[in-house]
Amino acid sequence: MNEQQDNVTVIVPTTQTTHTDSYTPTDHTPPASSAPIKPSVGIPGLIVLCLLCSIVTCVVCLLLFNFFGGNEGTTSLQGSTPTQGTTLSNQDGHTGDVTIQVENVTSPATAVAKKVLPSIAGIQITTTTNSWQGSSTRVTGEGSGVVFSQDGYIITNYHVIQDTLTSAGEVASNVTLNVYLYTDPETAIPGTVVGYDIGADLAIVKIDRSGLTAVELGNSDTLQVGDIAIALGNPGGLQFLGSVSQGIISGLNRTIQTESAYENLSLIQTDAAINPGNSGGALVDVSGKLIGINSAKLVAEEYEGIGFAIPVNDVVAICTEIIKNGNRKTPYLGADISDDYTAEYLERLGYPGGLLVESVASGSPAEAGGMKVEDIIVSFNGTTVRTAADLIAAKNAANPGDTVIIRVYRLTQRTYFGRYEGEYIDISVTLG
Repeated sequence: MNEQQDNVTVIVPTTQTTHTDSYTPTDHTPPASSAPIKPSVGIPGLIVLCLLCSIVTCVVCLLLFNFFGGNEGTTSLQGSTPTQGTTLSNQDGHTGDVTIQVENVTSPATAVAKKVLPSIAGIQITTTTNSWQGSSTRVTGEGSGVVFSQDGYIITNYHVIQDTLTSAGEVASNVTLNVYLYTDPETAIPGTVVGYDIGADLAIVKIDRSGLTAVELGNSDTLQVGDIAIALGNPGGLQFLGSVSQGIISGLNRTIQTESAYENLSLIQTDAAINPGNSGGALVDVSGKLIGINSAKLVAEEYEGIGFAIPVNDVVAICTEIIKNGNRKTPYLGADISDDYTAEYLERLGYPGGLLVESVASGSPAEAGGMKVEDIIVSFNGTTVRTAADLIAAKNAANPGDTVIIRVYRLTQRTYFGRYEGEYIDISVTLG
């Protein structure tokens, strides 16, 4: 196997020193003599003296060469990453500035991208709303996903797919979910939500495909601050499907506060660029192994480069449980609740505090029981409800097939002062 070597030019500036001696000539006149001056040594002595001078000269030249010229030339480096602006130290302790030039250096992200991108997916949620005039409005949201298994299971964030559910936690009838694979970006593949964990902000989507490239799993317990981290996903949506950004692990065991997620999780902090659309994408190490699922970032004028990922060890445990057991089959009601009218707001308007019904699904148990749009749900099977969470908890306490009594306040007539009057009605509903 041939190894390619990079040419590294090392330039060490040295200080040239000029010695100037002070000398004053003096006129010394040798004494006059008629006798010739004879040399004090003979020819053999001169030969020995010449040899000694030659040896001394060679030694001096060799020392000067090692001192001034020994660090110049071309050096080959293998398996290392040179750093510009470092200092080189000679054997005699002399130091100086070093300039290192490296050509044909390849980033580890290049190999990681080739390995991991086939495991990246885009997730598109489209909500269709029909108006009373007969027109329709379509709203699209997009996020990222990671192929978890070859038979079509894909990991993403719960907040990516939450619009597929009603406020009561049921599958919305006016929403479609499509998956786009990096290896087939033009084909919309219908997907279904297998299950989710709101507290961990994780969800599993299933598509009818096999032979997919599943991501290789790493170990988040072995991560260290400063390790290289590479994020892959779709920042800005599907138009940037398969984008790659690189940073480091900035911190471990981070906790953040949100309305519902991450309460029991310690997150990975990274400065790899994470933007809207990256949610549900992969955070991998330099070997291309999954170390986390990108989930959130800190957004404020004072902050930059603070993103968070769910550690892969937690991801695998949670997602494996979802695939194995799915979500517990919850009772189906078929009513969607308005987010605009809280119980407190309704009370300020002069109505009972409860949940305003925004829509009733066709053919649902709610429709069969006689529930109508703009009914205000005040209790569910004897339990007072004032928030969507109250309704979900009360509904999940029952089982599919149970018959429950739902009390609503139904608006009946409009008064002269612009408000409505109504009456309480008990509705018998058999849950799906």
